[in-house]
Amino acid sequence: MASGKRDYYEVLGVSRDSSLSEIKKTYRKLARKYHPDVNNGDKGSEEKFKEISEAYAVLSNEEKRRQYDQFGFSRNLFENFDPNSVFSEFGFGDVFDAFFGSSFGGGFSARHRSGRQSRGSDINIDVTCTFKESAFGVKKEVEYLANDICEVCSGKGSADEKGTETCSVCRGTGQVRSTRQTFIGNIITTSTCKNCQGTGKIIKDPCKKCGGNGYYRKMKKVKVDIPAGIHDGDRLRVVGKGNSGGIRSTSGDLFITVRVNALHGFKRVGDDVISSVDISFAQAALGCKLVADTLDGEEEIIIKPGTQPGTKIILRSRGMVHLNGYRRGDHIIGVNVKIPTKLTHEEVELLKRFAEGREEITGDAASSFFSNVKNAFKK
Repeated sequence: MASGKRDYYEVLGVSRDSSLSEIKKTYRKLARKYHPDVNNGDKGSEEKFKEISEAYAVLSNEEKRRQYDQFGFSRNLFENFDPNSVFSEFGFGDVFDAFFGSSFGGGFSARHRSGRQSRGSDINIDVTCTFKESAFGVKKEVEYLANDICEVCSGKGSADEKGTETCSVCRGTGQVRSTRQTFIGNIITTSTCKNCQGTGKIIKDPCKKCGGNGYYRKMKKVKVDIPAGIHDGDRLRVVGKGNSGGIRSTSGDLFITVRVNALHGFKRVGDDVISSVDISFAQAALGCKLVADTLDGEEEIIIKPGTQPGTKIILRSRGMVHLNGYRRGDHIIGVNVKIPTKLTHEEVELLKRFAEGREEITGDAASSFFSNVKNAFKK
């Protein structure tokens, strides 16, 4: 592949039409085989394990798999990829406990936490936009609460440079090792040091601003581009604008769910906009010109003579912009012919003469006709 990545289906050894259960079963088998702790930290096995974990994380996710099948590998498939996360749906123990016991899981987590920064949690917020803003896109500034790096201690958690010391338990590694005998031999596992919580440092003089955490809760603002054609409920991702975990942590992401306010008289169907207009039966019969509201403002529409109820007038390229595209849908206007429920005496007479001229049965004449039919059957 152009990216230099092996095909994910090839990595797992499954076909492109494999079901999720088949992919999961294959991954479990390969994970048992290539996990680094099973292979005494062999570098080749560790790289192989990362490769199959990456492939599984994409192919087990319906949306990412569909994107991969359509466009191939792209960087956004694996932003902030963590091989440990692929076990979240069935639990690490399901894969390894049968061989190594429940304590082995902690060793895996610690092994893969070592040598890389931890990550702050993500934040989810909502932002509201109007119907027209969703059609054409808009820039908005959103405000939200987040854990941010403490500017007083620069995220270190200590009030001064000499306020920390190396943890005596783990000697600054953030991990402790233990050896366990199993039927296949000695297994060396690592776990997070409880004395320093994996930081490798003990804070003697905590920062008063953040209490030694290296971060504190504050209001933050970020400007976000809401793209044209956004749907109600769509989510936007702003990388690195989530919660911080201090100087040893990368920030999580900010996820923004877009809520689109309804616009009276307008409805979105796909990329088309649907509305309606009411006309009288005289306007339907004789035709007329009307002004209709559209996303682009008022627009003149022509009602042709003899227009029937339910007729649709289509304004080409007056609908929504296609999300992440440039083409626009149509604005479809349904014509409703309104029949009056109350008429003046003069209007009744005019309509009667109109009906008589077309030899149409109306009003009393209609009643007389049905009465004559009824009487004929009685004879």
